[in-house]
Amino acid sequence: MEGTTRVCDLMHKGVVFCRPEDNLKEVAGIMKENGLRSVVVMHESGEVWGLISLLEIIRSFGEDLEGISAESVMQPYKIHVDPQWPIERSIELMKKRRIEHLIIVDPHAGPKRPIGLLSSYDIVRYMAHIPSGQFEHVLRLHTANP
Repeated sequence: MEGTTRVCDLMHKGVVFCRPEDNLKEVAGIMKENGLRSVVVMHESGEVWGLISLLEIIRSFGEDLEGISAESVMQPYKIHVDPQWPIERSIELMKKRRIEHLIIVDPHAGPKRPIGLLSSYDIVRYMAHIPSGQFEHVLRLHTANP
């Protein structure tokens, strides 16, 4: 198995999360503050319930974001991804399910304890042999107001 790239080699370690009862305005604030495109929805027990990406927030355009809970728009967590999987297995899963993010769980701490996130950007960066940090810089939009 030496030389095989695993999910844990590419994933972002740790997760930024919100609670199911948080509203979408709060979730958008968490994303902006942390420079993220997705946030894990976690119960107070520490178990993952789902994921909210920018797309879920965009779907609520024109609505009162403070009146919409994270739980009501999240994509439910249904896919168990082990950090030791070969990266090819996670890529096939993402292609088959047409998803851009995988929540990585620690099988030793219980099936719903998130330890990281693997995104399509992580995989594209890997495919293009771009070191971490450079890809994010290329995607950052330059604005007149820093």
